[in-house]
Amino acid sequence: SSSSSSSSSSTIVEQASNELSASSSSPISSSAANDMTADRQLHALYRKSVEESGVRIIPGNSLGIHHEVANFWQENPFKILAGLGIPTVLFIFKGKDKQKHLQLQSKLMHTRVYGQFAILTMLLTLMGFKSYMDSWGRFVTEEEAEYRVAEMERMRRDLVERIAFDRKLDERRQQMLRDAR
Repeated sequence: SSSSSSSSSSTIVEQASNELSASSSSPISSSAANDMTADRQLHALYRKSVEESGVRIIPGNSLGIHHEVANFWQENPFKILAGLGIPTVLFIFKGKDKQKHLQLQSKLMHTRVYGQFAILTMLLTLMGFKSYMDSWGRFVTEEEAEYRVAEMERMRRDLVERIAFDRKLDERRQQMLRDAR
């Protein structure tokens, strides 16, 4: 019984799939023209959605170095702080170490005070720019924006096909239940 149920289930799936592919290969009609208009409208809507999603679209298919640095800065402010801060503090200590009249404790205290000032200044600058980038969005290329639009269109197409397939499958199941009675 379970093997006949399994084979009838796979037959239902195959029949629904065949009907769906046969119905999708019909010649272009006025409804197809309406579908093309709807597709253009959806494309425009998807494009608008990408534009308003917190990105700044840069024409072309590559970002300038300043755009890449700004995107990196936005995504990794603490890496930049550590990358700039540690060498800065070491440079301050190296400068204080040349002053032979100071004891080690004084050199360390001066380094801490100057280092704190430098690190806090860097932190405020980094976070200010990160806040600016967060509010205005990261930079993406025209190509990446179009890829996002195409991905949205593909996801919608897959969903519509899945719904149609499920509908055909359900109709087949209902027909089999009616035939079984």
